Amino acid sequence: MLSIRGVAMLLFGVCLLSGLDTMVARAEGIWTRKTDMPTPRMYLSTSVVDGRIYAIGGSSYATISTASTLKTVEEYDPATDTWAARSSMSTARWGLSTCTVNGKIYAIGGAQVGVSPLRTVEEYDAATDTWTVKSPMPTARWGLATSVVDGKIYAVGGMISAGFGCRIVEEYDPATNTWTTKAPMNLDRYAPSACAVNGKVYVLGGVTSYPNVTATVEEYDPERNTWTMKGSLLAAKTYFSASEVNGRIYAIGGAPHPDNATAIVYEYDPVTGTSTAKPNLLNPRTVLSASAVGGRVYAIGGSTSGWPWPPSGLVEEYTMIPTVDFNGDGIVDAADVVIMIEHWLTDYPLCDIGPMPWGDGIVDVQDLIVLAEHLFEEILPFGCVAYWKLDQTEGNIARNSTGFNDGICHGEPIWQSIDGKIGGALQFDGVDDYVEIDFVLSPADGAFSTCAWIKGGAPDQVIISQTDGIGTGQTWLGTDPSEGKLLTGLAPLAGRSPAQPLVSEFDITDGQWHHIGIVVAAYQSIRFRYLYLDGVRVVMDTQSVELPYANGGLYIGVDKNLDAMSFFSGLIDDVRIYNVALSADEIAALAQ
Repeated sequence: MLSIRGVAMLLFGVCLLSGLDTMVARAEGIWTRKTDMPTPRMYLSTSVVDGRIYAIGGSSYATISTASTLKTVEEYDPATDTWAARSSMSTARWGLSTCTVNGKIYAIGGAQVGVSPLRTVEEYDAATDTWTVKSPMPTARWGLATSVVDGKIYAVGGMISAGFGCRIVEEYDPATNTWTTKAPMNLDRYAPSACAVNGKVYVLGGVTSYPNVTATVEEYDPERNTWTMKGSLLAAKTYFSASEVNGRIYAIGGAPHPDNATAIVYEYDPVTGTSTAKPNLLNPRTVLSASAVGGRVYAIGGSTSGWPWPPSGLVEEYTMIPTVDFNGDGIVDAADVVIMIEHWLTDYPLCDIGPMPWGDGIVDVQDLIVLAEHLFEEILPFGCVAYWKLDQTEGNIARNSTGFNDGICHGEPIWQSIDGKIGGALQFDGVDDYVEIDFVLSPADGAFSTCAWIKGGAPDQVIISQTDGIGTGQTWLGTDPSEGKLLTGLAPLAGRSPAQPLVSEFDITDGQWHHIGIVVAAYQSIRFRYLYLDGVRVVMDTQSVELPYANGGLYIGVDKNLDAMSFFSGLIDDVRIYNVALSADEIAALAQ
C-alpha cells in the first residue's frame, strides 16, 4: 500500500503529465476589468437583488447641475458580464445611498443641485421594474451611508450643510414605512461607507469637516442602540465604497482628501478592529460604488481622478485567490501536495481551498482540484502589486507579472536575456531609451515600497520616476547630480519642511550590480522615507514628511520630463512595487 507521501507524489505526477502552463498568481486576490457601465457617472449607489447589481442615480459631470443629475438605473449581470437599462427613479439625484430589504431596493437621500440635500425615499421592485415613493427621511442629507440589520435600514451621517458632516442616525422600517431617530454616532461624518456584519453596523472613514478626513471605525449595536469606537483603517479615506464578504469589509478606492482619487483597497476585520492592505484597483477611483455577488466584489463607476472629477463607467471585479503555497516557498509543487494529503479528510483551514471562494470544511478532492489548477505557479508575496522581471528576449513590451500594466519600451533598449542579475535584464543607452507604464500609485496615499537591480548609470540619472498628474510627479529612485549617490527625489510638497530629496552616501554608478529600494512607512498622516542599498538601510528621515499626491503613471529609465541628462545608461532588472512597507528583513531577502 502506498504511504501518504507516495499518494501525494503519484498525484503530483498525474498533475505534471496534465501539462499545466506555468503562470504567476497572487495569493490575496486579483482585480479584473469587466464590461463598462453604459452611463459613465459618479456619486452613484449600487445594490443587489437576485445576483444582479443595480446602478442607481449619480452625476454625469463634475459641475453638479439639474442637467447632470441622473435618475438613471442600469442592471449588471455578473454571470454574463452584460448591462441592461431599467426604469428610472422618479427623482434624479446624486450622493444618495441604496440598500436591499426582502428583494426591494430603497434609494435614500441625495441631492439634486449644488449641495442641497434631499429627504426623498423611493422603493424599487426589480421583479416588476417599478418605483414607488415612500415616507421621506426625517433629516435631508447627501453623502450618507446605509446598512440593513433584521429588515430595518440604518441611515447614518451625511452632509446637511456645506462642508460639515453630521452624526445623525435614523432607522427606516420598510414593513411599516416609518422612520425612528436612533442614538447618534460619536463623530460627525459625511461620505463615509457602512456595512452590516453579524447584526452590527460598521461605519468607516469619511469627512468630519472639510477637508478633514478620518480613518476611524464605529460599531453600532441596534439591540442596545449604542455606538462603540472600533479601531481604524490603515489610513484616513473618504468617498470610497465598502462591501462585506465572508465577514470582512473591503474599503475600495476613495481618497485621503475629498478632492483626490486612489486605487487603494483595505480589508477591515470587525472582530479585531484592524485593517490590512489588499491588491489595488486597476484604476484609481473616487465617488464610486461597490457591491458583492457570489464572493466577488464589483467596483462600479466613480471618477478616476480629483477635480474636475471626470465620470467613469469602469467596472472591475475582485476575485479572492486561494493561498495554495502552503509551505510559503514561493512555488506550488509536490511539497504542497504532500501537505494537503497529510491533512486529507480533516477540517484543516489552510488546505480547505475548494470549492472557491471559501472551501467546504473538509480537505478532499475539491481542494485537490483547486491545487492542481495552480500547480507550478509562482506565488507573488503579499502586497506585490507590480513586478516587471524584464526577462523578455524581444519586442517592445515589458511584461508585468501581476497580469496588467505592461510597460511600453521607447527608443530601442536592448533585451539582455542572460546578462541580468536574475535571468535577463533591459539595457538602456542613456540617450532616448525608457519604459512607459500606465501604473498609478500616489505617494500621498500611504505605505509602499519600490526596488530594483541596476548596473551602471551616471550622476543625475533616473531609474524610476512618476509622470505628472494632478499632483507633482517626481523621481522615486535615481542618482545625485555630482557623485552618482543613491537618492529619492520623492520629496514633500513645496513649502513644507523638510522639503528636499533624501540622499545616501553611497555611489551606485560603479559598474557593479546593486539592489536599490525606497520604503515609505505610513501610519495615518505620519510618513517616513527609507533608502536601501544591497539589502541594508543607508538613510532615513528623522522626522515625518508629507508626500505629494500624484495620479500619473511611471517611467523606468528617465525622469518625468524626459530631460536629456536624466536618461539611464546601463542595465535595469527585476523592478517591483508593493503597496505595503517592506521590513528590513524582507528587503534584505530580495537583495540576495
